[in-house]
Amino acid sequence: MTLTRVLLKTCAAGALAMSLAGCSYLAKAILAPQKDISRFYLITPTADTGAAAQAAAQSTSGAFTIGLGPIKLPPYLDRPEIVTRMAPNRLELSKEDRWGESIQNGFTRAMERDLAAQAGTGQVIVFPWYNTVHIDMQVQIDVYRFETDGQGTATLSAKWTILDSTGRNILYTVESNLTQPSKPGDMTDAAAALSRTIGDLSGQIANMLHQLRSQQGAHPA
Repeated sequence: MTLTRVLLKTCAAGALAMSLAGCSYLAKAILAPQKDISRFYLITPTADTGAAAQAAAQSTSGAFTIGLGPIKLPPYLDRPEIVTRMAPNRLELSKEDRWGESIQNGFTRAMERDLAAQAGTGQVIVFPWYNTVHIDMQVQIDVYRFETDGQGTATLSAKWTILDSTGRNILYTVESNLTQPSKPGDMTDAAAALSRTIGDLSGQIANMLHQLRSQQGAHPA
C-alpha cells in the first residue's frame, strides 16, 4: 500500500469520525428536554369575598337565591392558549401565555363570587342544579367576546337574561359591552383587566336584580 493510499484512508476515517460525532451532538441537542417557557394566568374575582359574606348575612340572611347559568363562552376561547384579537377578523394564540384552568371555569367562578358580593347574598348556585333547589331568579349569560386586543384593551361583550323562579319567564334581557385598559404586552395586567370586566358585568346584573326585587316587593303576587 502506497503512502498516498494510507493518507487517504486516514483522512476518510477522520472525516467519518468527525461526521458521526457531529451527528451525535445534533441528535442529543434535538432530543434533549426543552425548557418549558409557559406562563400561567388566572381570572380572579374583584370583590372582597370576606366583606361580601358579611354583607350577605346582614342584608338577606341567605333568603334570596340566585341561579347562575348556563354561562356560554364562544368556542374560540375553549383552549389553554390565551387569545388576543389582533384585528376584527384575526386572532392570535400565545406560544407562552396560558390559562391555569379552563376559561369556562375561571369565568364562572369569578362571576359567582362577584355576583354574590354585589347582589348581597351568599346564595348563588351555579347551573346545573337539582329540581328540588328553590331559585328566586335565574341569570343566564351568553358571552360573545372575552379577550384583549393589541393595545391591551380588555373587552367583554355578552347578552344576559334574568328569568323568574320557574326559569320560563324573562324578566329582563340586555347586551353589555364592557372594556378595561391594561398595559400592552403585559399579560398579568391583561388578566387583571379581564377580571375587572367580569366585576363590572356582575355589578350591572346585581343592580337589575335589586330593581326587580323592589318591584316584586311593591307588587306582591
